[in-house]
Amino acid sequence: MFGKLLLNSYPFYKIYFFYIEYILYSQLIKLYYFITTSSEARKINIPSNKSKIVSVFGGNGFIGRNLVRELAKDGYRIKIGTRNPTTANHLYVSGVPGQIEVTNVNVNSEVSINKFIQGSDYVINLIGVLEERKRQKFQYIHGELPGLIAKGCTQYGVNRYIHMSSLGADVNSTSKYQRSKALGEESVKSENINHTIIRPSIVFGIDDNFFNQFARILTLAPFFPLIGNGDTKFQPVYVLDLVKLIILHLEDIDKKSIYEIGGKEIYSLREVIELILTTIGKKRLLIPIPFSLSKIFITPMQVLPKRPITFDQLESLKTDNILRNSKNKEIGKLEDYGIQACSPKNIIPEYLGRFSS
Repeated sequence: MFGKLLLNSYPFYKIYFFYIEYILYSQLIKLYYFITTSSEARKINIPSNKSKIVSVFGGNGFIGRNLVRELAKDGYRIKIGTRNPTTANHLYVSGVPGQIEVTNVNVNSEVSINKFIQGSDYVINLIGVLEERKRQKFQYIHGELPGLIAKGCTQYGVNRYIHMSSLGADVNSTSKYQRSKALGEESVKSENINHTIIRPSIVFGIDDNFFNQFARILTLAPFFPLIGNGDTKFQPVYVLDLVKLIILHLEDIDKKSIYEIGGKEIYSLREVIELILTTIGKKRLLIPIPFSLSKIFITPMQVLPKRPITFDQLESLKTDNILRNSKNKEIGKLEDYGIQACSPKNIIPEYLGRFSS
């Protein structure tokens, strides 16, 4: 009954127009980056001690775009590895001419991977997928690829390899996503390379896939199902706080090999939705759905062109995504670099306003 009601509340013409709006908004974000970074880039001077090369796998993704901008401000030379270089052209204006290079990388080819790594001082792997596609399987993208990159880093004498994992990474997880993330960590550790594994909670920012996606759904639907009764906890971390840690960490002598990164506040799923509704000025009926009924409930959603939630993401929701090793001195934190985490309450109004109309 709930599934039929949900589909009836999602007229496909609305989904189509919101999809078009999403595409246009993404292009506006890129234009925003162009306008805000081009003037900054002209002011950059590249000191000799910062002419080191940072190669970023997945540099055109959400975290990558923000990282590239900040690396450029700090004077590093940057290579961006992506499967479709034309979509990353907007990143050139983040630096001065010659500072940023966008390269096609076939992550299914070890030769292509090694060619990209060669000559790098630092390598950062940000490649990840939230759901599996025909040619993008968790086992390879999250589990095997990080090890191949680590192997290449060892071969070419890279100073440090930073690998982006997930706070919920666990070989015993019922989620394929989280299991694959844990396998990726092990594949990195198996190589003889100076490495750092970063495990962030949910990362948010102007073009994130978390607050934006929920806001989009809440704009369309008259009600919202709270999977797991809305009790799952998150500790959202601001993307620029995460990026700041990565950059400060690059040349830090006293490095820890694992960092777990969470934000300033912990929210339950219900509290996340309530925060979004307050921000966009809307009211919606929130329906608690226990995990025992959740799989049945979300089954009809799997036919939508952009699924609000997949079966595997449902499994991930069964485990809280918050810091657990706060007293473990072997695991690094934002505070190690004096970074004061930003609150979502102060950031999301800047980019969710478009959903309030």
